[in-house]
Amino acid sequence: MLISELSQLQTATSWNTRKTPVTCINVIQETHDVKTFQFQADDAQLFHFKPGQFIGLNLEIDGQKHNRSYTIASSPTRPHILEVTIKKEAGGVVSPWLHENIAIGSTLEIRGPAGRFNNLDTPSDKVLLISAGSGITPMMSMARFWTDLQPNKDILFLNWVRGVEDIIFRREIALLDSRNNNFKPEIICTQPGLSENWLGKRGRINKTALIDMVPDLADRTIFCCGPEGFMEAVKSCLQGLGFDMANYHDESFDPGGKKKKAQQEKTDLKKTVVSKPIEREFPPIYNLKLKKSNIELEVKPNDILLEVLESANVDIGSSCRGGNCGACHVIKLSGKTYTQTEDGLTDEYREQGQILTCTTKLLSDVELDI
Repeated sequence: MLISELSQLQTATSWNTRKTPVTCINVIQETHDVKTFQFQADDAQLFHFKPGQFIGLNLEIDGQKHNRSYTIASSPTRPHILEVTIKKEAGGVVSPWLHENIAIGSTLEIRGPAGRFNNLDTPSDKVLLISAGSGITPMMSMARFWTDLQPNKDILFLNWVRGVEDIIFRREIALLDSRNNNFKPEIICTQPGLSENWLGKRGRINKTALIDMVPDLADRTIFCCGPEGFMEAVKSCLQGLGFDMANYHDESFDPGGKKKKAQQEKTDLKKTVVSKPIEREFPPIYNLKLKKSNIELEVKPNDILLEVLESANVDIGSSCRGGNCGACHVIKLSGKTYTQTEDGLTDEYREQGQILTCTTKLLSDVELDI
């Protein structure tokens, strides 16, 4: 049996598909409301990605389709298992369903990897990883990666939490600390309970606390992830300390891209009025041709391309739906389009003529290579 398993590992291909069927092989209860789900590909694959990137989950819950993005918590240095660490959001739909329904043996389909926020595209000697709450997941992916490959890399790891019971990866952080001389973590509780006997640092982020914990701040490259308010506070502190913001990189922890989508809709309305009018009297509709599918569709000027494809049951894959992840890219063969946000479109994809369907509208008849 062992020989057979080793043979599978040796012949495993790299993760390069839009859709990958996976099976849950373990569930770890990290805190009272956070679980880590470990997955293996049904067909032996190596999960190659850049620490900081995320995957997309397309789920059907009670007859409704839901798209969510979750940062990969594991490291590509251990490519046979993929981990996502998910907090059960009060009043949410997807995260409570995952907590209650995904167990060992559960199967689902993932898409990815995606996202520009990562540590491989940014050279660094000394790093500062700053996170709050669930934003710790990409920081752990980076920390695991560096301690596996560069055990002498100078890493400061700061994580803000509400209380002791909210510390995610607490035992693993302590293990990394004990086994790596240059990995220096600091957990800061903002509201520790009276019964928790917390002896560590307390309080919210501020300039005094930051420079006290990181006296060589100016020498470091910073990676940050957490709620929007937290990251704005971090940036305000750094700017107040004269930090070179070219060395600051962040990623909003916004599952589903809800904030991004709301911002996009507001901006869309402004652009419709002041810059790129996409409403035209003639023709009233455009023709969308899907070359490989041999399908032609009628599209109104204000229709979102991804929604048009979904309504025609053309599944190309999507995740954030806000132009951030790049999962819904397709090749445009001809025609004019207007894309509101395309942060998730790499230079390589642009050279190939790719567009992101989740933030694109038609300005003429268009043909796609799908």
